[in-house]
Amino acid sequence: MINLKEFLKTFKGMNFREEELKIFYRSIKKSIILRYFGKRSLPELFKLEEKCQWPILQRIDNPELPIYKEADRSLLDRFIKNIKEEKALKEEKDKTDKYKYWNRLETILEERIELFKDIFDFCENDIKRCDMVADRYREMMERRIENRKKLWKFGIGAGATALAGAAAIWYLSKKEEK
Repeated sequence: MINLKEFLKTFKGMNFREEELKIFYRSIKKSIILRYFGKRSLPELFKLEEKCQWPILQRIDNPELPIYKEADRSLLDRFIKNIKEEKALKEEKDKTDKYKYWNRLETILEERIELFKDIFDFCENDIKRCDMVADRYREMMERRIENRKKLWKFGIGAGATALAGAAAIWYLSKKEEK
């Protein structure tokens, strides 16, 4: 995978702040990890793309920019087309059915993630590491869900006990009145 130093060197003289490029760079790996995590990560993936990637992507959709001078032409064309598709989709957001919009955005992001793997030169080891992180994240989330279920069961049990106690007290108070 291209390291951060090489990545920043590519954007030298392009009027980008170093901090926003670092955020963009880190978000690429995180988006790949989230994609391996599965459908449950889509809301987080959409937020990540909107906050960290989209501000950069919409400014680099011109194939004539100096950052692309040594780029693979077919990969570049696919990348630029992908950005333009998202721009068009976002411009039509208000006129598009919500389901179709989010479904189409998911498709665009899936394609872009595959492009990022190629652009950032992800090797097999990089992909395995992302997959391992996604597995750990998945296990952590499953443990959280299981713990919540236990708490709910405990809470429901305690609530039922309290309700039964209140009913017993009410019954006894009514019995004494007679």
